[in-house]
Amino acid sequence: MKKLTLGLKIIAVMALSLALFSCNPVERGTNSGSFLIIENIIGKDNQGNDSSVVFSDVVTNGVAYPDFVNISLRAATFDPNLVMGVSNYSDVMVTNYIVTYTRSDGATGEGTDVPYHFEGALSTLVPIGSTVTIPLMIVREVAKTQPPLSALVGNPTGMLECTATIELIGHDLRNRQVRKTGQISVRFADYIDQQ
Repeated sequence: MKKLTLGLKIIAVMALSLALFSCNPVERGTNSGSFLIIENIIGKDNQGNDSSVVFSDVVTNGVAYPDFVNISLRAATFDPNLVMGVSNYSDVMVTNYIVTYTRSDGATGEGTDVPYHFEGALSTLVPIGSTVTIPLMIVREVAKTQPPLSALVGNPTGMLECTATIELIGHDLRNRQVRKTGQISVRFADYIDQQ
C-alpha cells in the first residue's frame, strides 16, 4: 500500500511539474511549435521618409490614397534545440490580417471616433530563422471619405491620432494556427500638398 501511495504521489508531482513548465504564455491559443516575431513596423512621414509613425494625409491634391507600412516578420520555434532539426513543416504561412483602430482617450466608435476596421488577405511564407518584409495596407482610401477622417479634409488645424493594431493570422505547414499582433501610431490630418 505504501508503494502504491508513493507511486501516486510521484506521478502527481510529475504531472504538476509538466503542467507548470509547459505553460508558455506565447503559446496560448495555438498548438503550433512555431511562432512569429515582429521585428519592426515602418510607415512613412508626411515627407515620404521612413517613420515609426504613419502620417496619413486624408487627401492629396484632391485624391484619397491608401497608406501602407512595411512589416518585418521572423519565424522561430518554441524548442530551439530540436533533436531532429527544424522541418519545413515548422515554416509559417501568413494568410490574412485585421487592422483595428483605437484612440488614447478610449473612444472606439467605428465611423464616428475611429475608422472602420478591415481585413486583408496574404499568402506570405516565413521560413524558420528567416526574416521576411511585406507591405501591408494600414489605411484604406475609402476610410478617408468617411467620418471621422472626412471631417479633416480642408481643416488645416485638425488632427486625429490613433493606434492601429495589426493582427496577423496564419498557420504552420502542418496547418496549426499561428497569430501575432503588433501596433503602430497613425496621425491623420490634411497635410499641405507638395507642389
